Order: sequence, then C-alpha cells, then structure tokens
Amino acid sequence: MVQLFKTEWLKIKSYRTFWILFASFFVFLPFTFLMTADRFMRQFEGKSMEAEMIKRLMNAPFTFPNVWHGAAWFGGLFFIIIGMLFILLITHEVQYKTHRQNIIDGWSRMDFIAAKGTVLLFFVITATIMVFLTGLLCGLVFTPDLSSVAIFEGFHYIGYYALMATQYLVVAFIIAILIKRTGLAIVIYFAYVFIIDNLLWLALTFRKGQAGYFLPLESTDSLIPNPFKPGIIETRTVSDLSLIITAVLYGVVMLYIVIRYYKNADLKN
Repeated sequence: MVQLFKTEWLKIKSYRTFWILFASFFVFLPFTFLMTADRFMRQFEGKSMEAEMIKRLMNAPFTFPNVWHGAAWFGGLFFIIIGMLFILLITHEVQYKTHRQNIIDGWSRMDFIAAKGTVLLFFVITATIMVFLTGLLCGLVFTPDLSSVAIFEGFHYIGYYALMATQYLVVAFIIAILIKRTGLAIVIYFAYVFIIDNLLWLALTFRKGQAGYFLPLESTDSLIPNPFKPGIIETRTVSDLSLIITAVLYGVVMLYIVIRYYKNADLKN
C-alpha cells in the first residue's frame, strides 16, 4: 500500500491544481473558524445575563468541550473542496489514459483502485488532523478557564468527522469512476451534495419522519448537527450507533460497486 501511495504522490505532487485546492482547505477552515469564533465571543463579551443565556443556549461551540463539535461541523462545510479535488485526480487519469498505462506497466485493476484508496485515506487523515488542530487552537484561545472544563469531552466528534469525510470521498469516488468526465462529474457531485440530498432529506423527514437520516450522506451529516441550533429543536431520534452502521454499510456497498465496475470496464474508453 505504501508503494502504491508513493506512485500516486509522484503523479500529483507537481499538479498545481492539487496544491491550490488542497491548500485552500487548510487555509480557509482555520481562518474562517477562528474569525467566526472571535466575532461570536466578542458579541457576548461583557453583555447582560440575557446575552449570556443565549450564548449558553447556543452551546458556545468555540470553547471546550463544545469546540470539537464546532470544528467538525465547520470542517464539513469546507470538505467539499477535497471531494472536488478527488474527482479531478481520478477523472484526469481516465481522460489522459494514465490508468491504462499503469496496467500496461504491471498494475492490476485492483492495484489502481487500491492506489486511489490510499489517496482517499491520505485526504481523510490530513483533513481530520486539521480539524483537530483547529479545534484545539480555538479552544485554547477562547475558553475562559481551562482548569474548569474537560478538554476532551465531546472528542468523539472528531471521529464522526473522519467517518463523514470518508463517506463524502467514497461518493466522489463512485461518481468519478462512473461518469469519467471531469466537468460533468463535479456538477453531479455538487448537485447531489447540495440539492438532491437535501431535497430527499426534507421529503423523508416531513412531519418528523426519520427515514431521511438514513440517506448516504445524511447518515454522517446527522452525526454532526449544526452546533448553533439549540438542542431542544432537534427532531432526530435515530441513535448515533444506527447512523454509524448505516454509513459503514453504504460505504462498503459503494466501494463494491466501484470495484465490480472497474474490473469489467473497457479501459479504451
């Protein structure tokens, strides 16, 4: 696996678009999160008891221990950049026939899928580390009294983020492999993430229905709800464990589809 990733790294390390998009995530996430935290905390600084109650009602997502939830949610907002980058890397290989050359040089088709899997894991691990560091820095800066809080309470949201990131990239993987054309694949990915998934969720959760939480992306999105939304208006009754199992099952099925399709695909097209 390490050798496969080294080969993939040789392909992408001189790709300017890769560095632009990859760096964008690592710049925009901490900058936006810390700027939002600063404005949020300043808004309630030295204010009345009513303002303090509002801040508590909104769970103060920029201080320990709630900062892990806030950082994971903000990380999800920007992870679409990594999903788009993953699609670019896969579809460009197909368009420029690099995948065929790999197989001519001795790779099996499973080697190609496994190599892309190593890139997927690289993106998930680096993005999760960035979310962790962003949350840690924000919590250290904005938590008034570090001695009075359990810093790592709620740290499971970082794990939820890793699962969510994996799910988004698996969806990107299957779209890229099936569609092959960069522009169309990205349009379909964005349409599914921002439009189709949300419309299906609204339809399936109408009148407090729970079926919408079992959609492929919602199964992980729902693990990290909007931290600014008061918990008293949360309508989800599905357990976190049920959502985790659902997400894992979706991921396994989608990867199986990718493998079966690529094994039988005509690489001349």
